[in-house]
Amino acid sequence: MIIAKELLLEQLLEAREYRAAHQKELMKKYRFPLVSFTVNMPGPVKKTYESSIIFEEGCRAIVKKLKKAGFCMEYFGTNMPITGYEAYFVVKIDERSLKAYMLEIESEHPLGRLFDLDVIGSDGVPISREDFGHSKRKCLLCDEDAHSCGRSRKHPLEALTQKIQSMVDSYI
Repeated sequence: MIIAKELLLEQLLEAREYRAAHQKELMKKYRFPLVSFTVNMPGPVKKTYESSIIFEEGCRAIVKKLKKAGFCMEYFGTNMPITGYEAYFVVKIDERSLKAYMLEIESEHPLGRLFDLDVIGSDGVPISREDFGHSKRKCLLCDEDAHSCGRSRKHPLEALTQKIQSMVDSYI
């Protein structure tokens, strides 16, 4: 059972720092591109029934895509702090191909819009969606840039969580 707990900004910032440090550690150790996977969950509660389903399905989709393409995972690990689910995949592949595969997952999987699949090149530099001609992510509820909508709090949190719940319910 997942107990919903609201987070403090401090906790989110600490988790972001930990994630960045862990990514650097993995990059230094393996010297291959890295996928850092988290779930796009708005609001102060990051671990919910829905986010656990999204996380499991995202991990499954990544592993399936990489295996189908014949690429070797050098490392796979998860971390499940109160601030949300995290997975790390170090893959023996060039970073541009890896990003292309992750963009396919985000666009083709029914829950892909809720996956945050960051690819970091072996040089430590993140590969952006825009590098591939993709636009910034759209809001779940309207056609505007998700980051701008989130920052301005254009939509009530309840509407966003209902949309996510609906997407997960439709999927399962």
